[in-house]
Amino acid sequence: MTDTIAAIATPPATGAIGIVRLSGPGARAVADRVFLPGMHADPPLLSSLAPRCAHYGRILDTDGRLLDKALALVFPAPHSYTGEDCVELQCHGGLRLLHRVLALCIKAGARQAEAGEFTKRAFLNGQLDLTEAEAVADLIHAETLEGMRNAAGQLSGLLSDELSSIYNLLMDVTAHFTAYIDYSDEGVEPPDCSDAESICASCAARLSALAASFQTGRLFTEGVRCAIIGRPNAGKSSLLNALCGFDRSIVTPIAGTTRDTVEETVQVGPVLLRLIDTAGIRTDADTVEQLGIERTRTAAGQAGLILAVFDGSEPPTDSDREVLSIAAHAGVPVVVILNKSDLPQCFPADTDPLFQDAVRISAISGQGLDDLRAAIEARCAAGELRPDGSMITNRRQADALRRAAESASHAAEALRAGFTPDIAWVDAEAALSAIGEVTGKTVNEEILSHVFERFCVGK
Repeated sequence: MTDTIAAIATPPATGAIGIVRLSGPGARAVADRVFLPGMHADPPLLSSLAPRCAHYGRILDTDGRLLDKALALVFPAPHSYTGEDCVELQCHGGLRLLHRVLALCIKAGARQAEAGEFTKRAFLNGQLDLTEAEAVADLIHAETLEGMRNAAGQLSGLLSDELSSIYNLLMDVTAHFTAYIDYSDEGVEPPDCSDAESICASCAARLSALAASFQTGRLFTEGVRCAIIGRPNAGKSSLLNALCGFDRSIVTPIAGTTRDTVEETVQVGPVLLRLIDTAGIRTDADTVEQLGIERTRTAAGQAGLILAVFDGSEPPTDSDREVLSIAAHAGVPVVVILNKSDLPQCFPADTDPLFQDAVRISAISGQGLDDLRAAIEARCAAGELRPDGSMITNRRQADALRRAAESASHAAEALRAGFTPDIAWVDAEAALSAIGEVTGKTVNEEILSHVFERFCVGK
C-alpha cells in the first residue's frame, strides 16, 4: 500500500475524547502538517520525537487559529496495528471538531479510509491472519460476555493455532504424495498409506468438530430467534416485558391487544435471545387478527426456539390446542410455560407430552422466572458453550470447515480403499484450500470484501 489513510476511530457521538487515526507511508508526514508538539513558537516535528509516547501539543486550523489542544502518538512500522507507520491524534470528542481534524489530515495528503481498511491492512501486512481479523469484528460487535471472551480467545490465536496444526499435518501428507507422484522414477519412497489415512481421518474429525461448534457458537453473534406464542391474554406480552426488565409491549386485560409482532433482544445466561412477541392465536379471530395470526405462524416457522405460553388459571381451549399444534410441528426446541401461577390453577399439565417439562411462572410477580431461564439455557444447549476462542461464530468459516472436513474424510476413505496416492492427493489439496479460506492463505478479493464490509470505518 503506497497511500496513507485517515479516519475517525471513535463512535459517531459526542464524548470526552475522540481519535483520528492515520496509517501508511506518509502518516508521520501528514501528522507533522497537522499537529504541533508542545506550546512553543518553534516546535519540533512530531516524527522526530520518541515513538509510542503521548505528546501534548496543538492542532491549528488552516488560518493558523487554535483548533484544539490534543495528544499525539506515533507507532513506526512494523510495530503497529497495521504494520505500517501509524499516528493517533487524541482530541476532545466533539463531532464537528473531529471531522475538522480529519479534513485537515486529508488536505495534508491522506485519504478517507474505507470500512475495515486498517484491519485489512493489518491482515495484508501479516500482522493478523483472517481468523484473528474476523475476531476483531466479533469483539467490537459482541453483545454478551461469552461472545466477548470467545472473540478475545480467537484474537489471541487459539483458533489459528488449531487450524495451523491441522494444515501442517495435511501439508506433510500432500507433500509426500506430490514427491512420490512426480519423482517415483527417481527413487522416492512410496508414502505409508496406512499412516496417511490415519492422519487424514484425524484431521477430518477435528475439522468436523470445529464446524459443528458453529451450532452453539452462533449464539454469541446471531443469537436465537425466539417466538413467544399463545392464545390472546395468556400473558405473552407480560412475559416479554418480564424477560426484558421493562415494559416493551403494551399489556391490557383486553384480549388481542398485540396485533403484530414485537421484537426485542435480551440475554438469558450466556444465550442471546431475539424475542418475538406475536399476535394471540384464536379460532374465532376477525380479519385483522387473522393477519396477525398468519405472521405468528411465520415467526414460529422461522424461530430457533419457541416459548409456548398458556394461562394456567383457565381450562384448555381450542385455541390452546392450536398453539400446541404449531409448537409441536415447528421442528425446533419448545419451552412450555404455564403462566399466572399466582392464581388458582385449572390447566391440567398432563394433557399432552409437551407439558411434561412445563414451567410454571407468574410473569407479573416474577415467580418461576429463574426456572424459565434455566429451561431456556437447557433447550439452547448453553452448557456446551465454551467461550475460550474455540467456537466458530460465523457461517463463512463454518461452511469452509465443513468442506475441508469432507475433503479430508474423502482422502482417508480413498486410502482405506486402496486407491493410488494421486486420488487421495486431490482431496487432501481441496481440504488445504478450504482451510486456507478460513485463515487467509488462499483467500480471494471477493472473500476479503465480504469479511471487511461489516467493519466500522476507523477499524
